[in-house]
Amino acid sequence: MSGSKKPQKLSRRGFLFGGFRRKDDKEQVHSAAKPIAATEVDLDVLAAANVAYENKRYAEAAEKYRDFIKSEPHNANARKRYGHSLYMCGKFVQAKVELERTIKILGEDNFASLYLGLIFCRIGNGEKVLSAWKGYFDPTKIDVQREINLQMALIESDPEFTLAEAADMVEKVLNESAG
Repeated sequence: MSGSKKPQKLSRRGFLFGGFRRKDDKEQVHSAAKPIAATEVDLDVLAAANVAYENKRYAEAAEKYRDFIKSEPHNANARKRYGHSLYMCGKFVQAKVELERTIKILGEDNFASLYLGLIFCRIGNGEKVLSAWKGYFDPTKIDVQREINLQMALIESDPEFTLAEAADMVEKVLNESAG
């Protein structure tokens, strides 16, 4: 009997609320968490990319993150920032690819879902906008959540409503909540 496993002790509270704990590997929307390099060789490139990103120099940040991702393709946070930088530069197709890869790595991600929806608005794919935004749920950003729900309802119900208008409204709320 020495080879048998002892049952783990779980408290009722831990059992009930365990599903609600935040996972450390996922960022919240507009989180200040930075990607971390796995090797020292990439540390300078990543540091330069993070500085450019935080100073809103998105073209420079995108270039640096692209170089960094070549050596660490599974770094989801770097991919997320790379995709966001590409979006801010107006490179929607490339941004879509990076954010989809982020979701593939992480499973779910509010930031990536939010910006994928915006990308699909910008490229005119209404069906994918709805599926991307249905993956977004953040009760800490009620104003953004409310605006996304409103825009989804307008897209579904009003055939005259433009997707660019939906993206503009969501970006407006994002800018107001960030500043």
